[in-house]
Amino acid sequence: MNTSALVFQKNKWTPQQRTSTAGYVFNEADDRWVLDKDSKLNVKAVADLIDENLVPGYIATLSHFATNHSGDHAQSLNYHLKKYLSATGKSSFDSEGLINFRSSLPPHQDYYAAKVRIFLSQWNVLGYHGVSDSLMSLLNGWRIKGNIKGDAVKRRDPSKGPLTDNELAAFNESAARGFEMGQLSIAEIAMALLISSTGVRAVQVSHLRVGDLDASQKNVKGEPIFVVQMPRAKGRGESFRETFTPHSIRGELWAVLNQHAKSVIIKFEKRLGCELQESDRQALPLFPSASAVDEIDSTKDLLQISDHQVLHVKSSEINAVLRKVVSKGKCFSERTGQLLEVTAKRFRYTTGTRAAREGYGVLIIAELLDHRDTQNAKVYIRDIPDHVEALDRAMGHQLAPYAMAFAGVLVDREEDAERGSDPTSRIRYQGAGTGTCGMHGFCGANVPVPCYTCANFQPWLDGPHEKLYEWLHKERERILDMTKDETIAAVNDRTILAVAQVIKLCKARREELAEEAENG
Repeated sequence: MNTSALVFQKNKWTPQQRTSTAGYVFNEADDRWVLDKDSKLNVKAVADLIDENLVPGYIATLSHFATNHSGDHAQSLNYHLKKYLSATGKSSFDSEGLINFRSSLPPHQDYYAAKVRIFLSQWNVLGYHGVSDSLMSLLNGWRIKGNIKGDAVKRRDPSKGPLTDNELAAFNESAARGFEMGQLSIAEIAMALLISSTGVRAVQVSHLRVGDLDASQKNVKGEPIFVVQMPRAKGRGESFRETFTPHSIRGELWAVLNQHAKSVIIKFEKRLGCELQESDRQALPLFPSASAVDEIDSTKDLLQISDHQVLHVKSSEINAVLRKVVSKGKCFSERTGQLLEVTAKRFRYTTGTRAAREGYGVLIIAELLDHRDTQNAKVYIRDIPDHVEALDRAMGHQLAPYAMAFAGVLVDREEDAERGSDPTSRIRYQGAGTGTCGMHGFCGANVPVPCYTCANFQPWLDGPHEKLYEWLHKERERILDMTKDETIAAVNDRTILAVAQVIKLCKARREELAEEAENG
């Protein structure tokens, strides 16, 4: 029998078996509660810090949140309650401890006190010993500022805020390159591009099923409209896959998702040794948990848990895939000079910021980000002129080493390149050779502009890179003057950074060759 069970027995209070809002069954006597595939509560860690006679009240209150709210909410409250106990060294709740706890918090963490107040308020309502009415009078008298909404967006935080256009392009290029090189699976590139393209939460992607991919509708031209029916998240008391929001996606992403869905069906049917009915295929998780799939031995097992979260990949694994895209693709931020820091939340910020820049109002942005109201969406429509900064010639050279936009390899001469002996691999600009394409296969790119950000490109030391650099800047200025739209004018900014990087590499290589010649 565990420690909590002994406490229950001593206080003559019987623990119950409960069910979370996600459908997970847990026992109040257990040291850890699993509320959904992403939320686990360390009950013992808190119970060990408080007086024995307060444990029933703590367990009953935590159980209330676990059975009536999301697992994430219950986990957050439990975390902050532990913060209070650890910070104050208290084993109970009194005015002195709570006042000292709040006074110790920096302004941006004042909402920690609000989390503790929420928990203790419910404790008091349930009527268990430990939280008096006089203590609640103190707490209710506090005016606590909530968590600062959109702070990372407003500050354009280079590590936590929205990505720049160049950073977003770099991430998408890294994902595509990683898949081409076999570093990412089709499931991983599907996850990454779905997050970066839609700005949805990781938990929404994790809850997707094969049947959520919909191409049944057509536009006025008779062309298919590709839609992902995205499960909504973060609704108070909302059950697993209860409501959905349609997201329109581009054909290229649809092709990746559709191919991945087919591979999921094949994986399950191979595991079960039989063909599934179409309805069962549609109910399969689009991103299944590998460990859960390994435990399925029959179609009966599959049908029994098909409506459960356990078959779906954890949200933390999706964020891990985003980081893998960055690490494998050596995806750098031009603002920090470091590997790009990515989470699904940053892509949400990016989606909202780009929408505001395009002139969409707060209602549209709230709908785009699947918010229940416009409170959080308002941050995106403030200080809109700061969203984009023009890239001039000087900045191109300054930022180039940090952006790491050039993904290929510089060669001294054509014959040093892979496929250098093949004339069809030669890339030209205004009749002069700029480099060699090392890809063995068809490429429909409009060379040479896209080549500089391609991993297969091998620019030559004596190529006309400076001329191309000047032309790209003039073209940028021409488009901006014609359209007055910074977004359209910035379409080749990442290429400009890549060409600038090649120019710098050429300069360094010439200096190296000159030194070698001098030293004989």
